[in-house]
Amino acid sequence: MNTNTLFPCPTTPPHCPNPNCKYHSPQSGPWPYVRFGSFGRRNPPHVIQRYRCRACGRSFSDQSFSTSYWLKRPELLLQVHKHAVSGAANRQIARILVAAPATIDNHLARLGRHCLLVHRHFMAKASPRSDIAIDGLVTFENSQYLPYEIVAAVDRPSSFILHVAEAERRRSGTMTDRQRRKRALIEQCHGRPDRKSLMRALVEVISVSLKGALQAKICSDKHKTYPYAIAKITTCQIEHERTDSRAARTSRNPLFEVNVLDMMIRHCLKDHTRETIAFGKRRQHSMYRLAIYLVWRNYIKLRRERRCQQTPAMVLGLLDRGLTEQEVLARRLFVKHYELPPLWADYYWRRVKTRVMKVNRGHELKYAA
Repeated sequence: MNTNTLFPCPTTPPHCPNPNCKYHSPQSGPWPYVRFGSFGRRNPPHVIQRYRCRACGRSFSDQSFSTSYWLKRPELLLQVHKHAVSGAANRQIARILVAAPATIDNHLARLGRHCLLVHRHFMAKASPRSDIAIDGLVTFENSQYLPYEIVAAVDRPSSFILHVAEAERRRSGTMTDRQRRKRALIEQCHGRPDRKSLMRALVEVISVSLKGALQAKICSDKHKTYPYAIAKITTCQIEHERTDSRAARTSRNPLFEVNVLDMMIRHCLKDHTRETIAFGKRRQHSMYRLAIYLVWRNYIKLRRERRCQQTPAMVLGLLDRGLTEQEVLARRLFVKHYELPPLWADYYWRRVKTRVMKVNRGHELKYAA
């Protein structure tokens, strides 16, 4: 495919941005809209054309199709995207870009939602995959008493990250009597994590990764939940190869690609670095950051650092060259144009709640969905 027209900035409105309008889906031909004046602003372009949909009556502008719509500092969006995968924490990014930490949080949330849709855009065109590796990375939100597991599936021949999801876990391992009492108090006040969350995440990751495949091979470690999750996939005949997690993590290990992913997540995302003070305060925002990393790893970064000229998406055949951050952010994507898996729909609409936080706001904007 020609990546020069991947997300082109439209010269005319391609559809109505109102999600309740019958012309909201992309239009191949003319549709009823009229010019409706213009307005000026400080940032270029300084004059923005406005329009009005004759079907629903909603007015909009050229800016409605930009990823920087409604942003007071649109110049930060590209820089935040670059810093998000460089191992910097939110406040470090804020100091570098001379912005408020809340501004960086809002930009990361917008970028995360956008990257979820970017990945779904490409996955809709991907051929079925039949050789994947799955694994879970345990991290935590807010405190070590609130652990969760990031489940990921990677296409072994290309290193392409197919799907990721998170699952709440109960703190386990060696604990002192004081730590056990504190865990019991937290669970008494805020409830225990859902025991089925890991199974739900695994089933979604596997089913989305193997969509359209009739036969497939899955490599995993010897976690006891994996066979039960694989047994729930009835649309594909699956061969399950299990490897001891204590085996040497070399390139000959069947789990090499997903082990590399776990290592790079620890390296590039500050909230998952071991022994860090920049751990994620909310699981929801950590998933936004992970979505940004997923798009960067699949479509922008080269598969290998040395003697490699291809991104994972190029190896998979989705693109003929690597993308740039500017191309990824060239145009706004609309959520109603894509089919999101259930857990990703929760991430997009910000439904993932941190139990110990009193305020957990959702993404409920009507005009900027």
